[in-house]
Amino acid sequence: MDRSKRNSIAGFPPRVDRLEDFEGGGGGDGNVTQVGRVWPSSYRALISAFSRLTRLDDFTCEKIGSGFFSEVFKVRHRASGQVMALKMNTLSSNRANMLKEVQLMNRLSHPNILRFMGVCVHQGQLHALTEYINSGNLEQLLDSNLHLPWTVRVKLAYDIAVGLSYLHFKGIFHRDLTSKNCLIKRDENGYSAVIADFGLAEKIPDVSMGCEKLAVVGSPFWMAPEVLRDEPYNEKADVFSYGIILCEIIARIQADPDYLPRTENFGLDYDAFQHMVGDCPPDFLQLTFNCCNMDPKLRPSFVEIGKTLEEILSRLQEEELEKDRKLQPTAKGLLEKGPGVKRLSSLDDKIPPKSPCPRRTIWLSRSQSDIFSSKPPRTVSVLDPYYQPRGGAARTPKINPFSARQDLKGGKIKFFDLPSKSVISLVFDLDAPGPGTLPENPGRAGRVKGVNPCLMLGMDLELKSQGPLGT
Repeated sequence: MDRSKRNSIAGFPPRVDRLEDFEGGGGGDGNVTQVGRVWPSSYRALISAFSRLTRLDDFTCEKIGSGFFSEVFKVRHRASGQVMALKMNTLSSNRANMLKEVQLMNRLSHPNILRFMGVCVHQGQLHALTEYINSGNLEQLLDSNLHLPWTVRVKLAYDIAVGLSYLHFKGIFHRDLTSKNCLIKRDENGYSAVIADFGLAEKIPDVSMGCEKLAVVGSPFWMAPEVLRDEPYNEKADVFSYGIILCEIIARIQADPDYLPRTENFGLDYDAFQHMVGDCPPDFLQLTFNCCNMDPKLRPSFVEIGKTLEEILSRLQEEELEKDRKLQPTAKGLLEKGPGVKRLSSLDDKIPPKSPCPRRTIWLSRSQSDIFSSKPPRTVSVLDPYYQPRGGAARTPKINPFSARQDLKGGKIKFFDLPSKSVISLVFDLDAPGPGTLPENPGRAGRVKGVNPCLMLGMDLELKSQGPLGT
């Protein structure tokens, strides 16, 4: 859908009606100058982007999920009938991250990045409206009894990789990549994955500039070891998180170390995991191990990951077509035997029922062919310099390093921080801004055309004046 059209549906003015489009030219430095005064581009963009807001009363709502900081509703706009998802912030201390997420999503446009539709204000807070994704998240899909052939799993992995490649190309990394934040869309073409939840996203640090060390943020089970150790980290932390997601996709088990084998130093226990992968394509497993490398420098980039997965997917699709061609004569012969032949049931009927939560059935990690024929495991290289295999891994109790550290609370928490000035300035890198009647400092009480901007944005003056948003 055209951006201006979707914005008007969700309560935004079309692009041509926004301040930066009709108020004339300005300096190229991102700041607005008028009568000797300078106004920050971030504040100007904020007022411009949210100059018209929808209210919660404009929608009918149905709750479909909740997370650490928010509740998610499927909403229908009463006037237009447009169906969207509404992410409502429930934690006052997370307001800054919610605002940043909205600002960032408004700048992104990629089929594997959740599409931003507009904003809604309720009880003085800002909430994001996004496209509605119809099949839940990746964790839920993997936890289901649905058969997922390797072509489908590799395709989902590819979707996530190309979405993250785009995000990194834009100079931003996610920092909270989990199977819960990868949404699943299903249509006539099958499944596709869409990346969501950008509240903890950050500008990729430039090591040459001597950037300040980033805070420890994210969901522990997916966090890279260097992040958990409070060491300097960069976009390669996303690659480790992605590697854990690949483990979930391959074995259809939870990221919880009670099920996914980990090492004492927060790495992946490669040797133990190899016994849980069924007939996983060896090159897919090798890529997973490369992504989970304890050394960030040895992890591939998402551009490289995308190319590798494209090759794997192409090969698997060719193999599927070849199998179909061989099966066609057999199927035809069975049909020609007449109505007296018992109809063969679907292979899906032979998959054992799912075991009680939270453990997933290990059979579900395998493709349908593996249910009936066992293939010998193939050797996969472990190139991690920090990995030490445990003797007799099958008999040794699993290690949960997240239970050993009191601050991690068993891994069942999420770490977050206020957004930095660097990511806000990156999000608001405007082209040719024009003059306007904006206050000099966004932290000061000022009004724009009779509107209280702090009321509009669901942010109080005290929070905005504390630093991260008052650039």
